[in-house]
Amino acid sequence: MQRFFLILVLSVFTFTFTFTFTFVSVSKAGDTWFADTRSGTTGLESLAVKKLDDGNQSAPVWRSASLEELLETQIPQKPLVIVVHGNWTTSADAKKQGIAIDRLAEKFGEHRLLIWSWPSDQILCGIRIRKDVLTKAQRADHQATHLASFLQKLKPDSKVSLIGFSFGAKLVCNTLQTLSDEKEFRNELLIRSVLLAGALDCGSLMPNGQYNQALSATEKMLIHVNPDDETLCFYPLLFRIGGPQAIGKKGVSLNGVPEEFRQKIKSVNVARQLGTEHAFIASFQNFIRCEKDFKQYALFE
Repeated sequence: MQRFFLILVLSVFTFTFTFTFTFVSVSKAGDTWFADTRSGTTGLESLAVKKLDDGNQSAPVWRSASLEELLETQIPQKPLVIVVHGNWTTSADAKKQGIAIDRLAEKFGEHRLLIWSWPSDQILCGIRIRKDVLTKAQRADHQATHLASFLQKLKPDSKVSLIGFSFGAKLVCNTLQTLSDEKEFRNELLIRSVLLAGALDCGSLMPNGQYNQALSATEKMLIHVNPDDETLCFYPLLFRIGGPQAIGKKGVSLNGVPEEFRQKIKSVNVARQLGTEHAFIASFQNFIRCEKDFKQYALFE
């Protein structure tokens, strides 16, 4: 019975996105891009890059592009909004999410949207689901090296917003941790970060935490906290009995964190807006709903 319960709750934990949205708008797509690291090779030379284009057809389509095109057309003063999905998301899922997010954000000011997709496809099931989730947690950390390498190729003084959902928030924090070691490079970018339903330890940013230097690489960090998130209730089970709570459920622990870093963090309780839900698009919709926060953390306004 206990094994069945564990399988059930871990199945819920891995389900981070459902296609419950429908968009009838087919207006011209904006400056929206897609980057996929699923090739399995190291470095960025094999990064699969696409650009959203309506092509005068009935619906937007993704056309093949290149890393060089993405970098050469980047304008430092134009905010680059990088969105990182959570677990159990295929490349096809991420592209659909990208179209949805493009529609949600198109009413706002000038920006470039980049959907950063990493290999989070389901690889195990049944009684091995826990191992699947732990593998993705480790993979999210490993994938941070790719995102950090990409950021190092951006033009100086670029404005970058890093938005991560669930394990995507973990990937974002490890990216910031990686950049914190590159002080000279870090000073060339303006980075703001957003953690939505973050599936990482609540003490990750503390002096003894896994990402204890992440805040040094970002100007500001917005953390959405939902004590009612039913999926994140089971986060401690990944670490057996007595495991840490998720930052997206309990909030961020700041014991011992220097005041200069504390001032960078803004936490918002979103339980009333999201209830028990743990879903990517719903979380992003809620982020956009507060225009003041969206403009400040995503658009640098």
